[in-house]
Amino acid sequence: MKLSTLTACASIVICAAANASETKTIESLNGKTTFYDWHYSSYEEPGLMTVKSRFPLSFSVGIRDETSIRNPNESGGQGISWNIEGSYGLVKYDGSGTHNHDYYKLLAEGYYPISGAFFAGLGYRHLFDNFGPGSTSTSAGTYDRLSTYFYAPLGYNLRNDDGSNIKLQYNYFISGQQTSYTSQVPGYLTDLVNNQKKGFGFDVSYTNPEGSWETYYRYWSIEDSEMPSGVTIAGIIYGYEPKNKTSEIGLRYRF
Repeated sequence: MKLSTLTACASIVICAAANASETKTIESLNGKTTFYDWHYSSYEEPGLMTVKSRFPLSFSVGIRDETSIRNPNESGGQGISWNIEGSYGLVKYDGSGTHNHDYYKLLAEGYYPISGAFFAGLGYRHLFDNFGPGSTSTSAGTYDRLSTYFYAPLGYNLRNDDGSNIKLQYNYFISGQQTSYTSQVPGYLTDLVNNQKKGFGFDVSYTNPEGSWETYYRYWSIEDSEMPSGVTIAGIIYGYEPKNKTSEIGLRYRF
């Protein structure tokens, strides 16, 4: 799983670099372009643990075409817009002790203009938390975690008179799944797979008139998951993924 996620991220880097080197036209974050960004992320299970970025934060590369949903005409554009990006980051866990590790994330969204500057679409988020196998500073066992979300973006693009753009996007949560590879911890015989059914997210971004840079903020709030069973050498256990929230703030540039 770790290798496939890393391979996918590397493919995005190669495609983005190739696209940037081959095109002769000026690209824009208000249209079609390849891009990169630096961002700070924070994941929290209130009262239990946090996972936050550490220096030098997290890095993303991607390619997107948002021409149709950012069309300055009141009637909106035609065709599908999309965004694909891969991220890598260094983070610090603080809960049952502390632990430094890294993560990989893939994000893919497709949008279609529905009325004027409004748009709707579908999204997929895949995050691999490279947390184990190992132990924290207090000898608590660590294990890898995989998080996937399916959701429906609903949003609005505000095109200002100077050509800049403010994008407001609500993410309607369809379903999620959290896989905890607890079998990496001695004494645990199976992994835990938790289904998540309730939550929401939103994105806010500002793009400058030239489309050369963009600042953005992302947020997710997910409720308690279902409680499946697992097997240890001592017998059957039950575990759930607690309510959690994720924040991400970054600065993006076109290549």
